[in-house]
Amino acid sequence: MDDPPPPRSRWRLAAQALGLVGVFAIAILAVVYADVLRDRLAGAGYAAVFVITAVGAATLILPAPAAVSVGAFAAALDSIWAVGLVAATGQMVGELGGYYVGWSGKGALSHVKGYARLSGWMARYGVLTLFVMAAIPNPFFDVAGMIAGATRIGLVRFVLASWPGLVIKNLAFAWAGVAGLQLLGWLNH
Repeated sequence: MDDPPPPRSRWRLAAQALGLVGVFAIAILAVVYADVLRDRLAGAGYAAVFVITAVGAATLILPAPAAVSVGAFAAALDSIWAVGLVAATGQMVGELGGYYVGWSGKGALSHVKGYARLSGWMARYGVLTLFVMAAIPNPFFDVAGMIAGATRIGLVRFVLASWPGLVIKNLAFAWAGVAGLQLLGWLNH
């Protein structure tokens, strides 16, 4: 019989679940109140996209479903390009935390799942690895950012390699969100 998880992991699990529900709620509200976002709040919707993606990217414990948020806001704000670019920029800002953790040497990275493989790719292909890891939806980009910092890939190179990949990924999320909501008949345009 398995022992119950320690209290700290129950709190962490509860925080993850609450964060997940919160992000989905915000995404649903963005679609439901799309007219309000466009008409009354002007640029506040873009600020929300930036904050949600920055916090989601900066949080290793709380996996934020960026795809849902980006897709919903792209539909609500009727702007795939702007939402994709703002989301990529927010994620890039959030990812700087992981880069700094690696650069400062805090925490042992070698025990992190996927470290050995990513470290090998980073040593061989550096910025290409960052670009590809940023462009495809995966949970390992945080680790790639930490490895980039630990291996002293410069901050400018880190940003210049990662941000275009994040743009591609977030434009895909934005397009998929709009297309999916149109397919469901929730969008008129």
